[in-house]
Amino acid sequence: MRLRLNTLISLLVAVMVVLALAMALWLFNVQLRATLEEGQASRVTNLAQTVAARVDVRRALSAVDDGGSLQADIDALREQLGVDFIVVLDRRGLRLTHPDPTRIGRAFRGGDEDRALGGETYASRAVGSLGTSIRGFAPVMDEAGRVLGAVSVGVTLASLGELLAEHRRDVVLGVLALMLVAAFAAHLLARYIKRVLLGLEPYEITRLVEERQAMLASVREGVLAVDDQARITLVNPAAERLLASTGLGKPPLGRPIAEYLPNSGLPEVLSSATEQRDREFSLNGLAILANRAPIRHEGQVIGAIATFRDKSEVNALAEQLTGVSRYAEALRATTHEFKNKLHVLLGLAQMGDLNALRTYLRDLADHQLAPATTLVDGIGEPVLAGFLLGKQSEARERGILFQVDVEHPLPAAAPDQVHGLVTVLGNLLENAFEAVAEQDERRVSLTLNYDEALLSLHVQDSGAGIEAAMREQIFERGVSTKGERRGIGLAAVQEQVEAWGGSLAVYSEVGRGSLFEVEMPYRTAAEGKRP
Repeated sequence: MRLRLNTLISLLVAVMVVLALAMALWLFNVQLRATLEEGQASRVTNLAQTVAARVDVRRALSAVDDGGSLQADIDALREQLGVDFIVVLDRRGLRLTHPDPTRIGRAFRGGDEDRALGGETYASRAVGSLGTSIRGFAPVMDEAGRVLGAVSVGVTLASLGELLAEHRRDVVLGVLALMLVAAFAAHLLARYIKRVLLGLEPYEITRLVEERQAMLASVREGVLAVDDQARITLVNPAAERLLASTGLGKPPLGRPIAEYLPNSGLPEVLSSATEQRDREFSLNGLAILANRAPIRHEGQVIGAIATFRDKSEVNALAEQLTGVSRYAEALRATTHEFKNKLHVLLGLAQMGDLNALRTYLRDLADHQLAPATTLVDGIGEPVLAGFLLGKQSEARERGILFQVDVEHPLPAAAPDQVHGLVTVLGNLLENAFEAVAEQDERRVSLTLNYDEALLSLHVQDSGAGIEAAMREQIFERGVSTKGERRGIGLAAVQEQVEAWGGSLAVYSEVGRGSLFEVEMPYRTAAEGKRP
């Protein structure tokens, strides 16, 4: 059976308080006993000196008086002083007085009276006829200074225990009151801790921590978090691997992030308390794509977290998705156009008009297939050639004159660049097609040139053009003149071109169309195979 956290804390605090108070009570009791014994020792010694100075005691020890009246006087004095015994001894150690009259005349018991008979005043603890007692001794001297005897005044430990019990009772009551206060305080502490822990029990916290560790270990993105002082507090295995691959080493927990990773961007997120999405930065030459966000608790920023990933992986995925989309679009247009041609051929065949069928096939070969072949002449990359053929079919379907001019033969591209080319060309051509869709003259031209490992491509359209104010923002993600949930294509083009170390420029005038120029390094398939 699992005990609740507040119960465990209450029990723990209560046990600790009880043990502490019990120890304190024991120490207090020991100290109190020692103090009482010391005080009683001093008291009985003083009383012994006072009794030893009495005239009747001297006379009794000088044999001037028989001592019969001394017993009565000493008993009365004993009761008045509140001590257990006052014994007067002669020089032989025989008692002249005693609380028990039957013991008068007998030798004093305890063996601690010799020093008093020698003229010394002191206190001792010994076992006598009344039990263990604290005794004060004082010598009785005559006028010449000779020792006549001694006086012993004492209290038994039994009577001392009664006095100790009275003091102990007050202490125990105080301890019990403290225990009640401590129990109540333990309950309040348990409630506070439970509230801080969001009402979770220890085993629930353990399970959450284990689940969090498992989730962080399974996430492919790197996760790095800092506290409100920008000190590293959390790093998942993916982040450790990615950062280690750049030569930075394992992130040290508790170290300021600015010392380990100056361009992390997390201190800025802490100061501004705003999110940063899809931000790119370089890490020892490796392009990283990061998302950063502040961590809030009860309205207060208590830290910041960043998730990041190698941008080449993101680009590869985006390029694959973009390429598939473009391929599907091109295939749809080609299929639609091909079905139209099949319908014409089937109709002429069913009519039996062989002359018209021959004429249509000749015209199809001369005016459809030949231009298509010419369109991709000089493009050695088959994926790019197929893509442009699909775009030509799409352009014919949309009533757009699409021209491709290859100024210098373009060799096959390295595999890691193919999807990037489709991303750049696909977005630029799609924007150009949309720009001329509502124009009377629908013309789009593409110029390709390959020279010394550098690819230049120009996409020009006869659209309405772009206003000057908008030209400064068209490459920002989410900015578009075509409505909501747009403004992604040109941003993707810019990111891809910058990732390859290229350049991108736009020239446009309202009413006269737009021209997009791109220059970027081009790796051939032969170069991609080199070790």
